[in-house]
Amino acid sequence: MAKLEWNIEVEGENHKVVLEYMMLLGKAIVEIDGDKFDISTGPFKLRGTSQVFRLGETQAILDFPKKGKPDVVFDGVYLNSGKSYN
Repeated sequence: MAKLEWNIEVEGENHKVVLEYMMLLGKAIVEIDGDKFDISTGPFKLRGTSQVFRLGETQAILDFPKKGKPDVVFDGVYLNSGKSYN
């Protein structure tokens, strides 16, 4: 499984988000500050989806684009690419 990690500071507190995924199988396990969640969808169904989650009281989005690697959207911006979230 592929693995991605993000460290996000929210209101002076650091949060760690870890994603392990297999796009073809639709398998995805996200770990947020040590708590694991299975957000798997099924074969070929992960791309084009997104999951909303909270870091403290602040909303973030884990986005699985139709092309490319998953990314976290925080404060309206993709953390890896720096592009604006539409």
